[in-house]
Amino acid sequence: MSKPLEGIKIIEIAQEIQGPFASLFLSDLGAEITKVENRETGDLSRWLTAELIGGPKVKNAKVSHYYIAMNRGKRSITLDLKKSAAIDVVRRLVKTHDVLLTNYRPGVLDRLGLGFEELRQVNPRLIYAQASSWGPKGPWTMRPSRDTLAQAASGLMSKTGMPGDPPLAAGAAVADQAGALTLAGGVLAALYARERTGEGQRVDASIYGTMIAIQGFELNYASMTGEESERAGRGHPFLHGVWGAFRTSDGYVCIAGVDDQRWPRFCQIMGIEHVQNDPECGDNATRNFHGNRIEAILDGIFPKKSTAEWLKELNEADILVTEVASHQQVLASEQARLNGYLMNLDHPMVGHMTVTGCPITLNGETTHEAKPVAEHGQHTEEILLEAGYTWEEIGALRDAEAI
Repeated sequence: MSKPLEGIKIIEIAQEIQGPFASLFLSDLGAEITKVENRETGDLSRWLTAELIGGPKVKNAKVSHYYIAMNRGKRSITLDLKKSAAIDVVRRLVKTHDVLLTNYRPGVLDRLGLGFEELRQVNPRLIYAQASSWGPKGPWTMRPSRDTLAQAASGLMSKTGMPGDPPLAAGAAVADQAGALTLAGGVLAALYARERTGEGQRVDASIYGTMIAIQGFELNYASMTGEESERAGRGHPFLHGVWGAFRTSDGYVCIAGVDDQRWPRFCQIMGIEHVQNDPECGDNATRNFHGNRIEAILDGIFPKKSTAEWLKELNEADILVTEVASHQQVLASEQARLNGYLMNLDHPMVGHMTVTGCPITLNGETTHEAKPVAEHGQHTEEILLEAGYTWEEIGALRDAEAI
């Protein structure tokens, strides 16, 4: 199966999530990733093994689920970037690669002689992709950050959670991973521009900027009105009532609004015809934006049936509803499996396992088998030989502890 980025070669000098997930996304579209890992420790994600979350008796305790998630399908080369010989290796690789992608703090690679201006002299077509925390300008540029800080500083955390509760982070690293997709989009744009101009360019995408960008709907309200919106609660800062999660007899369902066309049938299914024309429920705007009364009514009705029973009836009526799935339910999802959102991976320690896949489908083709996960430094010699190093030169690099 041909993929659009086949032939594109990317050097990844990155750790943990934002940089590695950006290159993983590009890898799923066909790019070849050469991952530069610290000679001693490897990517920092390698140390976060399953036992640190689930305890020493958890299944596959010594394996890093984290590393697998961000690095499947990449080749690994170990380099000690404090050694000049290792810097020379990167500069040599840059000659034949299309993209250098990093999430090291801005300025770190510059101090090593691997900044954009230096490397564009080596390869004018190089795209230099910087995953950053706060953006390339301003007083915060050099401040460290992580996913949760971007959620906090962007205002997202202040709107998540129930009224009266402390600000709440999302249950996934949404800033890091959304920022990674933003960076990947910038790389794709730069690759397209290079086809027209023949020149590479520097791309920066920050997790802070990404978190601001994805809140346009909400931040524009604050800008226009000067007011702060409510907390999201179990719905959204603007959307309540028939929005959000409701407890059933054995789990939860989530509803995404009921419009006027669907409202009569919804009332019939729920057995609440008596409130169909109630001014606190029957009006679409009231029901969906200020629906305290209907929310309380539904809280009393949904527990009378199971999730499966409600889904059957409501889906048949074309109501916007789904179950609130656990991670184990997601892993068993036929829908996710058929579309390649979940893939099979054979891991040398775990054996057969399921991993997350690519959310993009091209020409109706889906990938169901994930490429393997590299051992620390597994491809070091292979990559150096491809770059033109001799066995004697590789031996010298080992003696110098550069690789």
